[in-house]
Amino acid sequence: MWHVIIFFWLLYYLIKPKYSRRSLYPPGPLALPLIGNLLSVWLGLKKYKYHHKLWQSWSQTYGNILGLRLGSINVVVVSGKDMIKEISSREVFEGRPDGFLYTMRSFGKKLGIVFADGRSWMNTRRVALKYLRNFGYGTRSMELIITEECLELVKLRKTDAGQPILVNQMFNISVVNILWRVVAGRRYDLNDDRLKRLCALVMRLFRLVDMSGGIISFMPFLRHVIPGLIGFTEMKSIHSSLQAFIKETIDEHRASIDVKNPRDVIDAFLMEMSTNQENAFTEEELHVVCLDMLEAGMETVANTAVFMLLYLVRDEGVQRRVQKEIDDVIGKRQPSLGDRSRMAYTEAVILETLRLSSVAAMGVPHRALDDAHLGGYLIPKGTCLLMAIHDLHNGEFWEDAGTFKPERFLTKEGNIIQDERLMAFGLGRRRCIGEGLAKSELFMFLTHILQKFFIRIPDGDPPPSLKPVDGLTLSAKPFRVIFVER
Repeated sequence: MWHVIIFFWLLYYLIKPKYSRRSLYPPGPLALPLIGNLLSVWLGLKKYKYHHKLWQSWSQTYGNILGLRLGSINVVVVSGKDMIKEISSREVFEGRPDGFLYTMRSFGKKLGIVFADGRSWMNTRRVALKYLRNFGYGTRSMELIITEECLELVKLRKTDAGQPILVNQMFNISVVNILWRVVAGRRYDLNDDRLKRLCALVMRLFRLVDMSGGIISFMPFLRHVIPGLIGFTEMKSIHSSLQAFIKETIDEHRASIDVKNPRDVIDAFLMEMSTNQENAFTEEELHVVCLDMLEAGMETVANTAVFMLLYLVRDEGVQRRVQKEIDDVIGKRQPSLGDRSRMAYTEAVILETLRLSSVAAMGVPHRALDDAHLGGYLIPKGTCLLMAIHDLHNGEFWEDAGTFKPERFLTKEGNIIQDERLMAFGLGRRRCIGEGLAKSELFMFLTHILQKFFIRIPDGDPPPSLKPVDGLTLSAKPFRVIFVER
């Protein structure tokens, strides 16, 4: 009898902490054994179509700290300016997820800048930024590179002016060239077939899953059972192609490097690897840094630029007003970044594009590095945290939020309003290191194009859809534009 009592007493005290901790976890839909909320997500997506819309719907029911269990992973979705700022500013939430989706691209490890964390991330970020700046990042020479790519893009559009052009991948190679000139010392022709294919692969990769990690992270064992059905086969093929391209680039640098005259970031990393043996970077680390630059550097900026065209082609009045500002401030000469301070309306167009498109709808996911409390709830160590950026940018605070209105970022006097609710590039130490470059690229693309062209919808085509394509980031549905020379 006593041994039965002792058994149940021990069982109670073993189980009690588990249930006590679970009771402190943020509320959310009922989680089933083993699969958690995966069934609820699958059913919810049939109704809402987009992950960020589903999270928004559940957050309206359960609160601005939404607790989910996706397979074996805790996922918490935070909403609202204050909660997002808290997640972004606390060191305990600076981690990155270690699910299979995030490590399969980096040799099964947490490497690079985007999805690494801890000392490794801080060291890699510091060295990468140092070398980027050494080779012109953030300097006048970077502006010259951006200008050259804008001129090449305008030249290409002049060859097909007056013809309907599918524009969804129009900016891909231009954006790659701008950063790749610094990273790898090379640019590619805008009609380069290999680069077109590689860029298309990156765009496809970003459409296969959402930022929570997808089924391949929640139930990674399924890659051995139904690899094609969950997208693993396609993702593996895409990563192999990208890795082959980067390996070839690094090998070319190693074969031709002059240690007395490094040409670019890859040369600098190779020299660092050969001279600093104690804290040497590995080739895998360099490989993933290059992959981060290629993927993240291209996909988000190119997508945002396409959305900018989409909003402009739908609103002739906005186009005309930007063109008037270009004519008044710049005239016939080439646009420059120095013009930005005198072109408030053009800047407002860029800010409104970043707000309305919100291509990083849930930001880049964070991870709790230890048990932590947030808003009265317990966030267990290892929890993946998603930030409802799209909801923040399209919520009730913004009057007529679904309408493209650049003037919402202007005072009555015509000065720019820097609203703290616009968090397109994140906050805190995890803020995107490419923010300055991205904004410069968008300004230069916009002014160079509208200085030379008026853009319109081809006869017979419907206005391009405002509804995006879901994925790691949001992208525009395919649409065509005619560039009419001014």
